[in-house]
Amino acid sequence: MEQAFLKQAATGNNQWWRYLLTVLATIASVAIANVGVRQILPGFKALFPENQFGEDLGTSILIGIIFTVALLAFGIAAKKLHGRSLFSLINTSSRFSWGAYFKGFILWGGLLFTGGLIMDFDVFQSFLENLNLSHFLILFGVGFVTIGIQSFFEELVIRGYFLQGMHLRVKRIVILVLVNALVFGLLHFGYGIASFIHSFTFGIAFALIVIWQNRIEFASGAHNANNLLLSLVFLDIGEAATADFSWHIDWLEMGIHFVSTALFIGIVYKFIRN
Repeated sequence: MEQAFLKQAATGNNQWWRYLLTVLATIASVAIANVGVRQILPGFKALFPENQFGEDLGTSILIGIIFTVALLAFGIAAKKLHGRSLFSLINTSSRFSWGAYFKGFILWGGLLFTGGLIMDFDVFQSFLENLNLSHFLILFGVGFVTIGIQSFFEELVIRGYFLQGMHLRVKRIVILVLVNALVFGLLHFGYGIASFIHSFTFGIAFALIVIWQNRIEFASGAHNANNLLLSLVFLDIGEAATADFSWHIDWLEMGIHFVSTALFIGIVYKFIRN
């Protein structure tokens, strides 16, 4: 298996303290951004209509602001501390592939939507009954950008920075993929055991695809489709984020997730691996 993307970590400075400082600088920047957002929140909310559309639009924009700060902080810290081009964490060239990004967005979005219809058709019916097309198009456009920033940041850090860095010590691809997926799963463990399992399998699929394709754009597009589609159609992200931890697993829904993920991996391996 070609590992050109993983091997790019060796081009920079990779002492452990550089990774620690990069992570700490990113966390500190996000914390500062969150404090700033809380300070301006009352006045910021007043800019939007006092209804669900206004709340969703404001939340989406705030997500974009916070993760833009995180992305900039991470990019500056990684570049300065590791002495590498930021593009070395994205692909093996020096150009962002929007073609790969949209392929990932459409493929995973289609599989997720199909699974959502099977599992939550009543939710989709309710969505259609309450649909305001102009509001939906605005939220979709804004969310594509803001949630896109959030999902790209996660892919850049988890499947770019950490995956490459771990490969300096872990050479066996199976172990590398499983450990990387475990880290991604644990980051979502606070939402419940089902969220952990979802994210773990999600992480396995995306780590494999990044290694196969030597780039993160395809995975970033799929990640954006996942979060955007769930937030607009199938889930209330605000409620999901504040829900108590749960050990409950809906095995029918989990089974559909496993099948969708397996299909996703199979299609990529067969048709768009390289």
